[in-house]
Amino acid sequence: MKDLGVILLNMGGPTSLESVRPFLQNLFLDKEIISFGPMEFARTPLAKFIAKKRAEKVKENYEMIGGKSPIAELSLQQAAALEQRLRREYGDGVRIRVEVGFSYWHPFIREAMEAMERDGITNIFLMPLYPHYSKTTTGSCFKTWRDLHRSRGNHSFKVQSVKAYPVQDDFIDAMNERIDEGLARFPDQRRANVTLLFSAHGTPVSLVEQGDPYSHQIHESMEEVMRRRTDGHSYHLSFQSKVGPAKWLTPDTVDKTKQLAADGVRDLLVIPIAFVTDHIETLHELNIELREDAEHAGIEQFEVMPALNDSPKYIEALASQIIQRMARKSRILQSRHPE
Repeated sequence: MKDLGVILLNMGGPTSLESVRPFLQNLFLDKEIISFGPMEFARTPLAKFIAKKRAEKVKENYEMIGGKSPIAELSLQQAAALEQRLRREYGDGVRIRVEVGFSYWHPFIREAMEAMERDGITNIFLMPLYPHYSKTTTGSCFKTWRDLHRSRGNHSFKVQSVKAYPVQDDFIDAMNERIDEGLARFPDQRRANVTLLFSAHGTPVSLVEQGDPYSHQIHESMEEVMRRRTDGHSYHLSFQSKVGPAKWLTPDTVDKTKQLAADGVRDLLVIPIAFVTDHIETLHELNIELREDAEHAGIEQFEVMPALNDSPKYIEALASQIIQRMARKSRILQSRHPE
């Protein structure tokens, strides 16, 4: 192997208030993330209409977290840390390049592919910044890549990928490290009684019925996190970010928080288990909106665990999967073409 290009896949986020509307439009144009049912023939005008209708309210939310999503900067930090780790692994004999590829805003997956082409990188590893597989997230990113690669004749790259890593050792360790940091914010005398609320982005129930593994993998991650802990905290799972009238996974995070408060919980640590990079769902939906709901319901100390971002343990989780799969590929090739 003379080169290795890694593309970190995620949905992205608006980099300014002006980009909120086109970001939303790109999101609603994605057939994998939202279905328009019998109105599918009108997807483009509907996507434009919904984006225009929602943009002003969404802009207000972004204004409250600095006027843009931090996901691009944070993802680039993850990319830089991963590239450094892979350089340590492979040394000077392998050209390493790690790019970020987003679905709905810059840098787009197409831009990451073009950067690899310009640099002459031929071995590509697609690494989702989604630990849990859903057709709406990782599946959508992979489809975008396949469509782009097919348009180039499928000759540009040799591609490997990982679909999901819900119980990967370093990922679980990174989660527990962040949970410990969150618990440290509570007074010593109350820390043992803190309730843990794992919150994941919801999906329509219809996706689960179609066999989408996302919700099952979320449960696997949570149970493995708690299996490795010895502090006996009470824990629960809920789902956030519902869009549209369809039935989504329950319980809803807001409803669950209010229920816990009604049951006497006064100290709550919210754990964004499905989000590895801070963005609007963690910084606004959880840390601002849910905080207000929790305090109104009677929660006395409410904390939100930061996303993993460029946690060294999380970077190791990404690196180890790439290294292991590239080594496996090398062994297979050597067995087929022995010297």
